[in-house]
Amino acid sequence: MKILVALDTQEYSRNILKEVARLARNTLADLVFLGIQEQGGKEPEARLAETLLRYRQDVCSYFDPDELPYGELVGPGFSAVKSGGWILATNGMKELTLRIAAGTSARQILAVAAESEADLVVMGCNCTLGCEWDGEMNVPLRIAKDAPCSVLVIKQPTRADKIVSILDQSVVSQDSLEIVNQLVTLHEAGLKIVGVKEKMAGSRMDGLERRMIELVRYYNEREVDAWVKMIHTRDVKEFVMNSSKTSIVALWLGKQSLLRKLFSLNMVDKLLENTGSSLLILR
Repeated sequence: MKILVALDTQEYSRNILKEVARLARNTLADLVFLGIQEQGGKEPEARLAETLLRYRQDVCSYFDPDELPYGELVGPGFSAVKSGGWILATNGMKELTLRIAAGTSARQILAVAAESEADLVVMGCNCTLGCEWDGEMNVPLRIAKDAPCSVLVIKQPTRADKIVSILDQSVVSQDSLEIVNQLVTLHEAGLKIVGVKEKMAGSRMDGLERRMIELVRYYNEREVDAWVKMIHTRDVKEFVMNSSKTSIVALWLGKQSLLRKLFSLNMVDKLLENTGSSLLILR
């Protein structure tokens, strides 16, 4: 797994590092720490570079020294890359790359996510005014909407007692299932799998119901206690909004997803504003 962590110099970014370290430790993931500066130039901004270096130390401190998969830094400092920006890598068993890009935050995060072929983008945000990132209000929303992979927005790095995974008729990727499994493990949480249907009645089991049974079997084999609930499309918005107040919501929003049709950008934005802890957008 490769995890892209979008970081700025604010406290909410540092607050997510323990969660990132736990996730990386469980999955042995390659990590890319990405900071964004507004202006280009010949050198990266000193404060941002120093912050990323400190974040690297923070994450490594959560590992036992004998189990740390990330090695020493390669080179004396950041070096320019052809695609733009600067990079500083490690030489361990797994990669922990520090990267700085110049430009618009959302655009650069999306570009690096695609270029690095990330499986998951993780970012925090300031919950004082909605879900702000590096002084901009719509960055987490744009990443959740347009990222080529799953996105985890951590608002409050506290343990959740339940992961609520909302699924519809779309095909669910193996990576998405594993990310949900990791969140359940990290938080020692229960898992509620919620299916969304337009027609609730019927004597025959349809494709969604069969898949729900398969998912329960999948998670039970991994010693995860999963519960199943079916809801009508007319109830999904209220259900998700209520669940997001106390649980981590994992919301599938693939291109062919029924949920993508039900949830406007305003609804996703409202979720980002009102969710109590974290929001996971699955792809």
